[in-house]
Amino acid sequence: MMSIAKCMKIVVYAEEDGFVSFSNSPYYAHKHLAAVDIYPKRGCKTAYSPVDGEVLEARKLRGIDDYLIIIGDQDMDVCIKILHAKPSVEVGDCVKVGDVIGETISSPFFNFWTDHHIHVEIRPIDDRVRARGCYTLDPTPIISRIRPDLEQPTTLTVTEKSDRYLILSPDSQVAPYTTPLSLNIRGRTFTLEGGLTHYGHGGLLGFSGGLDMSSLNVHRCLQVDFIRDGYIHFTCPRRRIVVGEFAFRGVSLYLNDPHVKLIPTVLGDVPLNIGDVVSASEILPL
Repeated sequence: MMSIAKCMKIVVYAEEDGFVSFSNSPYYAHKHLAAVDIYPKRGCKTAYSPVDGEVLEARKLRGIDDYLIIIGDQDMDVCIKILHAKPSVEVGDCVKVGDVIGETISSPFFNFWTDHHIHVEIRPIDDRVRARGCYTLDPTPIISRIRPDLEQPTTLTVTEKSDRYLILSPDSQVAPYTTPLSLNIRGRTFTLEGGLTHYGHGGLLGFSGGLDMSSLNVHRCLQVDFIRDGYIHFTCPRRRIVVGEFAFRGVSLYLNDPHVKLIPTVLGDVPLNIGDVVSASEILPL
């Protein structure tokens, strides 16, 4: 397991062979660095505990086909809220980082292109269920691992195809903990992550010391709204990605995933095929 974020003396962990995202979601917490989605490797549905602690709640949500797991310590003021995993643990169980806590589900909150994952927040223990009110995360644990010193790939090849999306594999090595796409701003390379541009926002990760909001708002498509602990959050206009003559909804980029997910505009309408080669400049969403 690798540490990916921290808050209020709690450290959040994810699987080394999985991937994570702070901003690849349309929901409020992901627009404010207040949640992280943790994905097992593709094809795996096992949900692992991202923290140590006691299971305080493990139940189905009322009125919707989704599940809630709360892990914490009754002596602490904060806890971990986990969504989208059918629990295999019970209230009172003590878990360690990496223990199996359930199985991820296809939640009604998901879009057709969304992969199985757990949604993780750190919250006040006496306000642990509602949609807002979670604490801001510190992404330093994963940002400190990022070494975006490899050049961005120039081409990518379609290696997987389904009705839901295409998986593109780059023609060159991708640095660990990053994504295949990056932006250069003021001579610095920042890893790009998020659902772009279909969610209208995303994140840049890297060394941001000495940069302020005005110096970062130099890219024609970006509007930076906050900088925190090496994480730069921005909003952007929504626009289609055009590959050759075909339009796509956008791309999904995840930290620690060396692939790009290319999303069709409509479920089932996926015009490219395995083996097709795509230019990185075509799919760069900004």
